[in-house]
Amino acid sequence: MDGASKFLFNCKRLHLSVLYNAMNITFITLSFAIALVGTGLGEDSAAKAPEMTPEMAAIIAGDRAYEEAHAKADVEALAAHFTEDAEYTSDDGRSFSGSAAIKACLRDGFRANKGSKISIHVNSVKQLALGVLVEKGTTTVVSKTGDEVQSLFTAVRVKKDDKWKISQLIETPMPEITPTERLVELSWLIGYWEETDKEAGLSIRSKYDWARGGNFITRNVTVKRGDDPVLEGWQIIGWDPVEESIRSWTFDDAGGHSGGYWTREGQRWLARETGYAPDGSRTSADQTISKTNNNKFYWESENRTLDGDPQPAIGRIEIQRVKGE
Repeated sequence: MDGASKFLFNCKRLHLSVLYNAMNITFITLSFAIALVGTGLGEDSAAKAPEMTPEMAAIIAGDRAYEEAHAKADVEALAAHFTEDAEYTSDDGRSFSGSAAIKACLRDGFRANKGSKISIHVNSVKQLALGVLVEKGTTTVVSKTGDEVQSLFTAVRVKKDDKWKISQLIETPMPEITPTERLVELSWLIGYWEETDKEAGLSIRSKYDWARGGNFITRNVTVKRGDDPVLEGWQIIGWDPVEESIRSWTFDDAGGHSGGYWTREGQRWLARETGYAPDGSRTSADQTISKTNNNKFYWESENRTLDGDPQPAIGRIEIQRVKGE
């Protein structure tokens, strides 16, 4: 078998993976593309933790006490977190004025959602005036059956009897995140990427585009030896609302296909992909992307199998953006 035939045979058998054979042929193909679609490949967008002031600590402690009282369905303990003349607007637009109305609302809520639990996340605490704070954050109510409802809230708190009580509470529904918004952090991928092996005479070029409507990102990849194409593949990147994760579907012109889900760890993304080679052989691999900046990342692959048989791991390979395109 000549070099070119052996190259194509191994590419198809390993289903578009990075390949190192005895002839020092290097081939990066569609596998690394799946690694590009981790949940959020943009700049690190993790929000900075708010400064822990004495007021913030007191508010958080009060929120934990509120969660405990809610778990016990203790209406009186919950109502004690509000002032007597508190105003409450629920996320469905209803308004309640005063302690008695708020207590009635709480009792109705527990009857309708018995056994529910609430968790409160504080985003910020800001002093408006002496003895007056505004707290902003999110709440998550989990029903006994596991259903979740999230809301945004703004609470104006006043200091009474050395406690920060709620004077006004306004809840709003959590805005629905569209598939486009889920993929916004991947927008830096749009354009051309390339990896070359000068010794083997191979080049692998990928082009990323937004699909019409902006709900998917598409990728076309072409592998060439010199000017001659030897392999082509396609990928669709989108949001899976059932698994609540970014997902990829990958296909090659030989008839193979694979798919994977992604998790993020800082500036690294792990994809566990499974698929089938054109001959029906089962493939699997753990792909890792380590992002350096918007123009460069490293790709590697471990835990690779073919029909359950272990395959060699692939070390870090550098991928560069093609500038000017």
